[in-house]
Amino acid sequence: MQEIFLAYKNSCTNLIYKNTNKAYKNVCAKAKKEKIRNSIDIIKFLSKNFSLQKITNSKRGIMTGYYEPEVKASRIYVKGFYPLYKRNTDDFSDTIFNKSRKEINTGALENKGLEIAWVESEIEAFFLHIQGSGRLKLENGEVIKVRYSGNNNKKYTSIGKYLLEEGAIRKENMSMFSIKNWLKKNKKEARKVMEINERYIFFEEYKGNVKGGSNEDLIPEKSIAVDPKFHRAGSIFLIKKNNNNKEKSLAISHDTGAAIKGKGRIDLFLGFGKEAEKIAATLHEEIELWKLLPK
Repeated sequence: MQEIFLAYKNSCTNLIYKNTNKAYKNVCAKAKKEKIRNSIDIIKFLSKNFSLQKITNSKRGIMTGYYEPEVKASRIYVKGFYPLYKRNTDDFSDTIFNKSRKEINTGALENKGLEIAWVESEIEAFFLHIQGSGRLKLENGEVIKVRYSGNNNKKYTSIGKYLLEEGAIRKENMSMFSIKNWLKKNKKEARKVMEINERYIFFEEYKGNVKGGSNEDLIPEKSIAVDPKFHRAGSIFLIKKNNNNKEKSLAISHDTGAAIKGKGRIDLFLGFGKEAEKIAATLHEEIELWKLLPK
């Protein structure tokens, strides 16, 4: 609870206070001055200054999860490793960076000095693209943090949906792990399937905490990605899982994602490492969703 309120206050100046909406500005100003001692104070503040807007109505929302992966990598080319590219528009035109995944795979960006590093496999690189950020662990133990810095302006296509339609994976078995395993077991077809998703991600190195598209620090199990067509960055949401569990949780919108489309579609950031990956791989829950609107 306190983590959410602190995140909201931190988001105010950058995300909300600059907005022209008077209601958002007023509540933001109050939050910045409010002296909060405990969770009860936070509940009182939220109840006094926000009203709940039901987002999902009769149509259920969907919550999935994403995380920050760690993959083996090298600063120099290693046979079988796959490059992660940066987007350098100072030295190259935008046209070069608008190539499809297939064109990039056939050498469109080679020999231009755009490689940040090479990761252990194309499959791991593909899922790093999906997650949007990650940690590259070098052989000497050094860790390079990379994050999203742009894309090739091509359409995002879900290869999970494609594999489902083709009967390669059954619906009840569909998860990130099952997709990964299918790609690893079908190496001759794997690249062709991955190229169905033409969207290609470019990265940049960074220091400090991982940030979302709003440029705010992502908080494990509190930050969510939303569809910006419907929800502004820095908005607070109330989430209830549709599993007869009465427990509700608060989250704040800090990110967006190519696969996150619709009012009731959210993606929960789960943190870093293998445990986060395990949860994210299978998280696909029906939810009820409310947004807190300033009074």
